[in-house]
Amino acid sequence: MNYSLICIEKDYQSYQQESLSELKPGFLLLEIQQATICGSDYMVLHGNHPYKQYPAILGHEFIGRVTNTNNISRFKDQQLVTALSYGYCGNCELCQIKRYNHCLKKITYNTAGSGGAFSKHMVVHHSSLVSLPDDSDSHLFVLAEPLSIVIHAVNKVSIIPTTKILIIGAGAMGQLSAIVCQETYGACDIVFVEKNPTRRDFVAGLGFTTIDEYAALTKNHFDIMIVAGGSQLNFSQILRLMAIGSTILLISYFDTISQFDMNIIVRKELKISGSFLSIPDDLHKAVDILNNATAKRSKLEKIITTKIHFNKLKDYMLTGYSNGKVLIESIGHLE
Repeated sequence: MNYSLICIEKDYQSYQQESLSELKPGFLLLEIQQATICGSDYMVLHGNHPYKQYPAILGHEFIGRVTNTNNISRFKDQQLVTALSYGYCGNCELCQIKRYNHCLKKITYNTAGSGGAFSKHMVVHHSSLVSLPDDSDSHLFVLAEPLSIVIHAVNKVSIIPTTKILIIGAGAMGQLSAIVCQETYGACDIVFVEKNPTRRDFVAGLGFTTIDEYAALTKNHFDIMIVAGGSQLNFSQILRLMAIGSTILLISYFDTISQFDMNIIVRKELKISGSFLSIPDDLHKAVDILNNATAKRSKLEKIITTKIHFNKLKDYMLTGYSNGKVLIESIGHLE
């Protein structure tokens, strides 16, 4: 018997026998091989997500295997894939200018009426999917979707080896941001601000500078600030750290309302750039990076710090903690 972990209401999930819906045109059926937990999954669970609703099967960072192609010719049976966190129509005015992440008919996963990866099987729109190497046995590809979000974000700015980067939040998205900036763009001056001491120690072990207080940082110093944590921030204090003409890059949803001192933004000619999800090109690039991660001894190999069985996932999401990503195995099985 196969199971899904369904988020019924705030702070409550339940293992229930899997129920498969009929495949509509354009959708495939996947068997989920491995998955990991996104920060947005926790936001849904705790009732803080801005638009996802209950009941929902969470999980959108995964490796899957095609079990029913539904006559979609570009995929084959048993093919390994990963996916964007949404599907798109390809025809609307926003898709026509490659803003697929803002598709007017976007298919959103992990919300009421759609599927999620915390289940043995998942129904996914073909537009979401990117193929993985046929001979791949790497669990690192579960990082493809979050890595694609980082790639989408940093494409909005110019990074060279001398760029001074401040990252707010040393969770998985902050860690991935730092690794991309360092290993892809050669950035050498990367500093994390993180309150959690164990997470600070973990990121320091990856070779990055970490502090717990903004006061220790030099004012007017940083060229790029990446906000990778959604907790309440004192932006007026943070903006004073930014150099003239620098950029604030927001890749995290916030669970509280934040305020900016507009006068500092004007006087310093700061740029604020939001970044939302990713597009297929970003996901393809993420897969390429992960495919070469082992050969290049990338720090990406250290980001998955915990492995759990699917039958532990419900309790883990309420009480567990990891400094990096959590790999979920035996998806859909309780034994």
